[in-house]
Amino acid sequence: MRKLLAVVLAAVMLAVLAAQPAAAQSRSVFWEKWDVLIDNVDTFANRFSVTERYDIYFTGTFRFGSAVIPRQNLDDIHSVQVYEGGQLLRESCLEQPGTYCVETSGGDLAITYYFTQPATNERRQFEIVYTVEGALRVYDGGDQLWWTAIPSEHYGFSIGSSTITVQMPAGYGPREGIDPVVTYGAPADVQVRGTTAGGATVTAQATRQISGNEFFEIRVQYPHNPMARVPSWQAGFDRQRLFEETTKPLIDLGLIALSLLVAIGGVLGVYALWYTRGRDPKVGPVPQYLTEPPTALPPAVVGTLLDEQADLRDVISTIVDLAHRGYIVMEEDQTDGLFGIGKTRKYFFKRTDKPLDGLRKFEQRIMNALFGSNRMERSLDSLKNTFYTVIPKLQDDLYEAVVEEELFTAKPSTTRTLWSGLGTVMFVVALVAGFGGFSLVEEISPTLLCVPAAFAFIGLAAMIVGQHMPAKTRKGAEDAAKWRAFREYLQNLDKYSDIQEAAGHFDDYLPYAVAFGLDRSWVRRFSKVDNVPIPTWYYPTYMGGPYRGGYRPGTPLRPFAVGSGRINPGELARAGDGGFSLDNMSSGMAGGLEAISGGLTEMLESAGRVMTSRPQSATTGSSGHWSSGGRSWSGGGSRGGGSSGGGSRGFG
Repeated sequence: MRKLLAVVLAAVMLAVLAAQPAAAQSRSVFWEKWDVLIDNVDTFANRFSVTERYDIYFTGTFRFGSAVIPRQNLDDIHSVQVYEGGQLLRESCLEQPGTYCVETSGGDLAITYYFTQPATNERRQFEIVYTVEGALRVYDGGDQLWWTAIPSEHYGFSIGSSTITVQMPAGYGPREGIDPVVTYGAPADVQVRGTTAGGATVTAQATRQISGNEFFEIRVQYPHNPMARVPSWQAGFDRQRLFEETTKPLIDLGLIALSLLVAIGGVLGVYALWYTRGRDPKVGPVPQYLTEPPTALPPAVVGTLLDEQADLRDVISTIVDLAHRGYIVMEEDQTDGLFGIGKTRKYFFKRTDKPLDGLRKFEQRIMNALFGSNRMERSLDSLKNTFYTVIPKLQDDLYEAVVEEELFTAKPSTTRTLWSGLGTVMFVVALVAGFGGFSLVEEISPTLLCVPAAFAFIGLAAMIVGQHMPAKTRKGAEDAAKWRAFREYLQNLDKYSDIQEAAGHFDDYLPYAVAFGLDRSWVRRFSKVDNVPIPTWYYPTYMGGPYRGGYRPGTPLRPFAVGSGRINPGELARAGDGGFSLDNMSSGMAGGLEAISGGLTEMLESAGRVMTSRPQSATTGSSGHWSSGGRSWSGGGSRGGGSSGGGSRGFG
């Protein structure tokens, strides 16, 4: 029973495989032989015949063939005939088996021929015969036949062997030692048999298989016929070839040299402008570190001075500074999660009773953004999707502040915008000029595009360097050097000071730590230190004690008293688990600042989006020369790539 079942399954599988259509197989074409015969050469009438012979093996099923021949560098192609297996097909464009159709399409001659029967995994022979008018070139030093027998486009299929045969009429065979015979593309062995007087036969046989994208063309010079008809296209072709081989290389060299000169000179010019106008003045010696703020500049102004950018942390440092100075209380509340797992933090800003007299413009704007319309308290969550509208104005206020403090002669944002604008304009104009000059590129040289590319490169350099063009005044440079020394102190406090002694300045320097991007490390540095005073403005209501009821907006902000009668700006921290300490407060406070940063960063990015709401030439292969060589071409250029014929050949 099992054997019977196995036999049945095998039979079913064989039946399924046998039922697969032939069209599902991969199709390929291999030209076992592709020979081209050029005969009936009439040097007077400027005419010759071409016969293309294919021996092809098809893998898969094919039913038609295609030959497209460009009509460039010739006057006409006519008298087309197509044979299959030696049988002449009938001319018709009805796509019937055993017919062929000749049409002109886009300046090319398109020949489509339909097999008498579809070819499936078999060998077939075809011939395409046609007459070419006006493809012989006429020169006093010797006329020429130049024909691409096999175009590069044969759809990637290889050719096993190929021979080009040119039968010259009596009196017009190539003269030994005078007329060159050359092939381009596939390497070939060239032979000339016969005599000039009796007519000669030129053969060029490819010395290896021709690859799927390789071409094969022949160029034969022969004695000049003074009575020969000169083709209408020759004069223009010769002018273009002369230009390409003599003048164009010089133009290319000049354009490349000019472009390099412009690009290098322009970039050096941009660098020179930065060197003379964009660098900060040199200052005298400054201590490696300073243990206290060198001037009375607000943290946000210091942050803008050092990195020349008014950014989010400058805004946050101002909020913390305003709290330190008694204008704001930051209140934190925590709620335990389900089953005591996790915590939910909420933050509130509350207004004190301190008058807003004497605040700077950017400080007043922040207070208005937080507590406008006589509001006395505001949750951090309520700032989402609203506070971002204030960011651009705050940035502009800070840029104005550094100018008012005589730290810069002009707002850094204005300087960057000016240079970025100039660079962008130059870059865009160069691109437009490049695209608009394509007609000249076709007429003159592709290297013409190097010139606008050089200017675009300069524009790009200006945009990059422009970000570093804001230059400080001498006062600004000196202040920046001092503030960098203070930042060094805050960043490496363990190296320069005793942390226990520095604890008294924890609250004083916290706004600057925020502006310097050191807030988290600054808070945590003191989290293990005993008796660090808690900032008066920070109310962790979840800790209970004096913070239990929170802060009532608009009331005086007083320090808490402790049993010793000493007045402190906040409850003294205690080590261990016996009470509230900075270690407990560290994660909450740092988390609070981080939460503010996260919320405002999203708003700043939203504001940022609104603010910025901104040919292939033929390759020449090795050539075969007949034994006596030849002197030089009588005209038409010395290189390949200018023949008649070619196009594409394929099957489907």
